[in-house]
Amino acid sequence: MSPSDAPTRRRADAYFAASVEVARRLAEGRGAEAVQLLRRELARTKGTDDVAGRRFLLSQIALCHARMDQRDEALRALEEMEEDLPREAETALLLAEGYLLLLDNCERAAHHAALAMQWAEDEEGDVEQIVSRAHSLMARALLRGNDVVGAFGAWEGAPLPDWRVGVELIEAGHDPARVRVVLSAALPRHTAHERREGASGVAASDQIQRLLAWIDAGCPRRGK
Repeated sequence: MSPSDAPTRRRADAYFAASVEVARRLAEGRGAEAVQLLRRELARTKGTDDVAGRRFLLSQIALCHARMDQRDEALRALEEMEEDLPREAETALLLAEGYLLLLDNCERAAHHAALAMQWAEDEEGDVEQIVSRAHSLMARALLRGNDVVGAFGAWEGAPLPDWRVGVELIEAGHDPARVRVVLSAALPRHTAHERREGASGVAASDQIQRLLAWIDAGCPRRGK
């Protein structure tokens, strides 16, 4: 590790330690203490360029409030992310996840998923994976709103369609044969992506092949 990497590594270690403490205190019913710990860490990032750290800490604060059934406070933490952080795809993705999973707000989740798709095109990094995550979140938001056809369209448009959303679409009543067509077409792209990314890639191709076999077998349910 070079000297220039040392501050980043120290921050990463501090956030990891904080996340462990947060999980422990939440499990012990001490959620308020967990929020205080996260707020202290967040205050240390003030005036720095540690966007990733602020994003992580605010997302954890929102999670803590949601776990304590404090929906208004969770909402305020997500809105703080919107107001304070730069317009980046990763921020939009976390906001989409937060609104969908913590607050069940499908409309705002879909809005931030759309922003993630837009902003990712101007950023560096694994754009395919970022855009695909956004498509998956858009699809899940539409599924929550019972728009199965719209959800399929959002999922189908992903460069790397998530096989798990494919399962959710089938369970919601969508035609398994159409899901199969999308996954079959996407399988070579998933395989190529895994080869490019190596150990850091998401290994989805094996799961897709299992899902295709399950569809071909008539989507049998366990115990039947």
